[in-house]
Parts: sequence; structure tokens; C-alpha cells
Amino acid sequence: MNLEYGATYYRVTYADPKCSMPGLEPIVYIGENIFGDEKETTYYFQDTVSVLVFGRADETTDTEECCVSSCPSNELGTSIVDIDQASRLVTSAAEKSRAMGYPKLEKTKGEWKSAT
Repeated sequence: MNLEYGATYYRVTYADPKCSMPGLEPIVYIGENIFGDEKETTYYFQDTVSVLVFGRADETTDTEECCVSSCPSNELGTSIVDIDQASRLVTSAAEKSRAMGYPKLEKTKGEWKSAT
């Protein structure tokens, strides 16, 4: 996955182990290894609200209110996706949900399995 500085991507999560209830969080890519002390390649993203209010964290001194998160390379394309991938994942989840009769969220009772 080729990341573009300043572009919006989406963090994908699921509320259920069968991946039928997706959650999307828009995040902005602000750089790779921005702190300089990373031992492995690490990608950094910032929440869209603080980008709009304060600017990108790597370009402002007012970083206390910026929510920056890191991402290892193995999450790119799976947990962190572009708008087209997000659309496909949501469509797939909707099809799963429909096939399952639109399930309700229940306690997993130790049966959680990662989607990746």
C-alpha cells in the first residue's frame, strides 16, 4: 500500500468475531518514523477532527490536542485502508450480516478471533 502524505485513510474495526459489524474511523497519514527513534518502520496517522482544528501534528506546535496513532506495516491494507478498500469491506460485512439475519451483538464468551 502506497501512502500519500496528508491523505485520508480509514481504520477498520469489527464489533463482532464474524466481521459483520464494521466500524470506520477516518485518519490522516502524517508520515513514517516521524520521531526518529523507531526500531522498525512505523507509520503515523492523526484523527481528522484535530487536523481540521489544529493542523497536522508534524506541522504545528499545538500538538497536545492532536490524537496521533502509530501503525506497523503489517496493518496497512488490512486494518488501515483507503476509501475503495473500506467500501469493499463494508459491503462484505453487510452481505455477511444479511446472510446471518442481522445479528445482535452479544458477549463473545472467549470465542473472539482476529479478522487478520
